[in-house]
Amino acid sequence: MPLFIVFYLKSNVEYVGIVSAISSLASVPALILWGNLSDKVKRRKIFIVIGFMGSSLSLLLVLFVHNMPSYISMLIMFQILAMASVPVSTLLILENSEQSAWPKVMGKFNSYSAVGTVIGLGVGVVILALFSGIGDMLIPYLYVIAAWFYLIAGVISIIVLKEPKQEIKREKIGYLFALHVIERVRYFPTHLVHIPGKENKIKIPDHLKLYLITTLILMMGFQLFFIPYPVFVIKKMNASDNDIYIMYLLNSLFSAATFIPAGKYINYIGSNRMLSISTSIRVILFLSMGILSFFVFDTVGYLLFFILMYGIFGGIWSFIGISEVTSISNMATSTIRGKVIGYYNSLNGVGQIIGAGLSGFIAYGISYSFDFILAAIIVLAGLMIIVYSKPPDIQYSQKKTLKVQS
Repeated sequence: MPLFIVFYLKSNVEYVGIVSAISSLASVPALILWGNLSDKVKRRKIFIVIGFMGSSLSLLLVLFVHNMPSYISMLIMFQILAMASVPVSTLLILENSEQSAWPKVMGKFNSYSAVGTVIGLGVGVVILALFSGIGDMLIPYLYVIAAWFYLIAGVISIIVLKEPKQEIKREKIGYLFALHVIERVRYFPTHLVHIPGKENKIKIPDHLKLYLITTLILMMGFQLFFIPYPVFVIKKMNASDNDIYIMYLLNSLFSAATFIPAGKYINYIGSNRMLSISTSIRVILFLSMGILSFFVFDTVGYLLFFILMYGIFGGIWSFIGISEVTSISNMATSTIRGKVIGYYNSLNGVGQIIGAGLSGFIAYGISYSFDFILAAIIVLAGLMIIVYSKPPDIQYSQKKTLKVQS
């Protein structure tokens, strides 16, 4: 998205933020519509096919995009059609599996998603390197190539996928969902399993409500930093389109590589402690990048440093994302866990939309440095809420209790 807007449409960071927010916002009503429709017709496979085929068709429209309104229209159509597969994808997997195998199956699903993302970005790097002579005119054809992959996936889904023999209600599996290991706004809210409703009258504890609001604040700060970051590297350090693809590839690769270690370390020291530590590291790095951005040098070494830092941020996300989900799952009882996970996904999405929407205006209207430092301050505010509210860390408390007893 930043490449298309900056290189192909010759626009600025302000529109990168606006387009990110609009395209994400478009997915919300689409998710509700497709999810409710799948529950009514009691079919899963057809919505997977609609999602893949619709994605392919909408991305091919990039060949007719020559200005910002047409690009936004294309992305909105993509979000509306692509979201058809999202509410039912997890259900289709679980309904075709034995309940005892659900955690293992979802673990594989998350891993395959991460590997697919890394491979896709790697293919993009190769294509840009091989056809670098074409210049910026190559960028729309990356969408065309992606459209063909969606088409292939759609054909395979028609042949391979089977309608499940059992039916599972979305609100019953809140503890199992697809946790994408990549943090960027275009994934909102593809890990959504259940949209909260009025089916559960049990009240959510106040400390859990505060924690959920904190995750919104953190995500808003994260997106405020990450949305303008690629444009900053392009504008201030003359990064090429291939440089940006490599930057995204490193981010995804580091995130995927730390996903499993993050789960192990969280089980050892506790999810809330891990969230505090990893968030603190981000605050320090955000501030550092904000200060460094005042002294930009157009050198290869400086460019490589900013590209590498983007990869490191991806590695930190694994610890943050898994910490949040683990804490929420621990704090919520089984009767409200699905409802709470739904709220968590929704509030994360709201934070992403607000952060993305504001980022372009701040970076363009004031400065990138101010945007980065403001992001650090917002994330620090969320961190302070976690530190002072001291939410219960069940796993860590249990480990301490066991040690005392032994």
